[in-house]
Amino acid sequence: MNPDLAFTLSIVFVLVGQILNAVIVLIDKYIVTKTSISKPGVYAFYVSLMSGIVLILVPFGVIDIPDSETIWLSLNIGFVFVASILFLFRALKHANATDVVAWLTAISTLTTFIFGAIFLNEQLPKTFPYAMALFILGILFVGHFRFYARSFLQVVVSGILFGLSAVLLKILFSHTDFVDGFFWSRMGNLIAALSLLALPSIRNHVFIISKNTSHRTSFLVIANRILGGVAFLFILYAIHLGSVSVVNALSSLQFVFVFLLILFFAKKLPDLYHHEFRTGHILHKVIAMFFIVLGFSVLFL
Repeated sequence: MNPDLAFTLSIVFVLVGQILNAVIVLIDKYIVTKTSISKPGVYAFYVSLMSGIVLILVPFGVIDIPDSETIWLSLNIGFVFVASILFLFRALKHANATDVVAWLTAISTLTTFIFGAIFLNEQLPKTFPYAMALFILGILFVGHFRFYARSFLQVVVSGILFGLSAVLLKILFSHTDFVDGFFWSRMGNLIAALSLLALPSIRNHVFIISKNTSHRTSFLVIANRILGGVAFLFILYAIHLGSVSVVNALSSLQFVFVFLLILFFAKKLPDLYHHEFRTGHILHKVIAMFFIVLGFSVLFL
């Protein structure tokens, strides 16, 4: 494929993926605060377990037997991913969605750049440092955080792990084709999810909650994970086509989409989102969006 076309398609796929991810984050926030599946470890188990749906590809004969490197990379991807969403759900349970997303995208972008430079020797656009500066400036303008120290640490760890997971995926796609890379990375998630059952605190709650969860909550979880699967495919294909660092840098746009969605739903779900718009907070977030969009523009000059 023509490099310019591949780059353009990569941007289109990541934009659609981040819009879907913004919707997913808000549903995640609702699930871990307002439903029976309020334990982050239990929700992380269910989210990761649903990666097993890719087993439907096996009868079609499109999956090759993996070599040792594919297995090793897939297992690492699975455990890193499960750990990253576990810390993310813990942070979302106690902190504002926009604050969590803002710092998560900033940290994951920086760590992807660092890991990409170390492991992939990626050649980035010349404007990348300027775009990154604008992204970070936008994140700082979110301001007025209501983080507990523990929540902030959880966001930092989650961001680092998301960055590492993205680079590991790129390495996997460099080693095998897209279909095999997608399938075996999801198998890594499934194995990591099952390993959570080794923890008594999670195992006991999984069995208890499974019996008491309403059909409405179950449907919400399943629908959200279907959205997650579609978004993940878009992001994966964007990584496959382009630079993992640029793709992850554009995750900063997720904050813009989350903010706009919360602005729309604030009156419909005031008990969930009323803390998002404290006095002086809206102006800071609008300024943050300006710098993030400007950074997006600079990146592709």
